[in-house]
Formats: sequence, C-alpha cells, structure tokens
Amino acid sequence: MSTPDVLISAWFGLAILVEVVSSVVLRLLLRRRGVKLVFGMTGMPGYLERAYLTWCRSQGHRSTGVLFFRLVSLVNVIAAAVVAIPLLAGR
Repeated sequence: MSTPDVLISAWFGLAILVEVVSSVVLRLLLRRRGVKLVFGMTGMPGYLERAYLTWCRSQGHRSTGVLFFRLVSLVNVIAAAVVAIPLLAGR
C-alpha cells in the first residue's frame, strides 16, 4: 500500500470511530439525563439528535454545538466512504 492509500484508510477508520464514539457518548448522556430511548433506534442516523433536540428544548438549552458536531461527523464519514470504498474495493 502506498502512503496515500494508508492515509485514506486511516481517515476512513478514524471517521467511523469518531461517529461511533460520539453516538455512544450522546446515548449515555441522554440516558443519564432521563431521556427514554428505544434501543433498536439508537443506531439510526438522526434518532439521537432528535432526542437531544427535544430534550434541549424542554430544558431551555441550546443544542447547536452538539448537533453541528454530529452533522460534520456524519458528512465526514460519508466523504471518507466515497473516497475509501472504491480504493479498497479495487484490491
């Protein structure tokens, strides 16, 4: 594997890791604050964000920081997948 291949593979892996870890952290945060979640839905894109948004509105908090980070993280995963999957599939 050449250096660009390694970097793209690392980007793809780290993008997935950031998305998974942020999902787990957000889920734990919501559970600790008493938000009822459906376990089977927590992996669906947008479910945790919607639950967080609803909780923030009920508490009078701003939700923009967390939601912006989650959006950027999801866009990063998609961009990494678009670049990495064709590269890795060719092997």
